[in-house]
This record gives sequence, C-alpha cells and structure tokens, in this order.
Amino acid sequence: MSSICRTKPVEGLRLLNRVLTTSTPYMHRSDRSIAIVAFEEVRSLPEKPYDFTAFIFHGLLGSSRNWRSFSRSLASSLSADGVNWRMILVDLRNHGNSAKIEGFVPPHDMENAAKDVANLVNSKGWDWPDVVIGHSMGGKVALQYVESCSRGVYGQSARLPKQNSSGYWILSLER
Repeated sequence: MSSICRTKPVEGLRLLNRVLTTSTPYMHRSDRSIAIVAFEEVRSLPEKPYDFTAFIFHGLLGSSRNWRSFSRSLASSLSADGVNWRMILVDLRNHGNSAKIEGFVPPHDMENAAKDVANLVNSKGWDWPDVVIGHSMGGKVALQYVESCSRGVYGQSARLPKQNSSGYWILSLER
C-alpha cells in the first residue's frame, strides 16, 4: 500500500516551488474596452435642453428601476421653477441591467463602482454631474465618487458636485 501512495518528493517540491516563485503579475489589458454601466435618463421636459444633472445610485441588490418614479417626481417638481433637470439613474456594476454586461475589472468595490460612474461620464462626453444622490450602498458609491473627484483621480476636467452655502444639499420631499 505504501508503494501506491509514494511519489517522488523532490520532483513534487520542485514543481510546487516553481509555481509559487514564478512571477506572473495580474495585468490589465489596455487594448480591452472599458465596460460601461447601464443607465436610464429621466427628464421632465425632454424637448428642452437640461440645465442641471443629478446622478442617482440605488442600494445593495437594487437597480435604477427602484428610483424611476422618485426621479420623475423630483424632476417635475424642480422644473416647476423653470429649471430643467436631467436625472441619470445608474445600474451599478453587477446590479440591474449592468449585471448582463461583461468586462468589469475586479475587485468589485466602492472605488471601482465610483470609477464606473466617471467612465460613464467620459464615454458619453457628458459634463460632470451637478448632484449625486445615493441610497445605502449607492450612498457609499456617491461618497467615494466625490472623494475621488476631490483628489483628482478622474483627471483635471472632473469637478465636484455643487454644494449650497452650508456645504450640504438638503432634500425635502412633500406629498
């Protein structure tokens, strides 16, 4: 029985040592196109040009559809003042319609989810959003996006969302 389980230990160790010591770094292929997250656009007055843009991010296990009626209502109430808003409802990586898209480079964390937003803006040639709104996990993505913008991670053209004089946006919804 011992002869069946016996192997040549020196050869096995050499193979294991070669596998463990071989340097094979993870390389991102630059020729591969960047995956772009799915999104929906909501405007109260689609025939008129928009004045401001808000990006809205859903929570964990959610999708942009969770925010559709809220966004329509918000855009409509904001446009009553004569200002036309565009709401971009983003399906974060691995959620909603973005789950069907291949090519998101791991790790699937808040930093890369926020970078997906910057990639969306750049790929569409849009101006940077004036406001970002997030719920739960989407709130973490919004904070990461703003923090990365402030550090210049997305380039010199990226600008922070607008703030009011106190430094905070306060959203009050009434029925």
